Amino acid sequence: MQEIRSKRRRNPETWHKANRLIITLIVIGAIAIGLFAFMPELERRRALTVQLDQEQAKLSNEQLIRQQRTREVQLLQNDPEYVEIIARDKIGVMKEGETIFRVDTSPAKATPTAISAKSAKP
Repeated sequence: MQEIRSKRRRNPETWHKANRLIITLIVIGAIAIGLFAFMPELERRRALTVQLDQEQAKLSNEQLIRQQRTREVQLLQNDPEYVEIIARDKIGVMKEGETIFRVDTSPAKATPTAISAKSAKP
């Protein structure tokens, strides 16, 4: 009996190390369970943040368009020169001594029939 008790007393450091290891593993396990429990919520929050940023960009774009249209309505109601310029632009009329330059912003698409019609005429 004496020998068994002395062996237990000789290695109390081993039990302390084992207890520390077990406590460390329990804490790590609890942290892992906590992370897995909150991970879907964190992902959802990230997705909602991205969606919010996109919606705010859309909103600012729509506000800009609204400001432009409000200004145009105001000019159409109060500025006869602006109305004249818009009307002349729509119907293609110019004043005497005025030169109009038009810039085509869309690229011209060459269709096969247009190319063959051009090459057929000498």
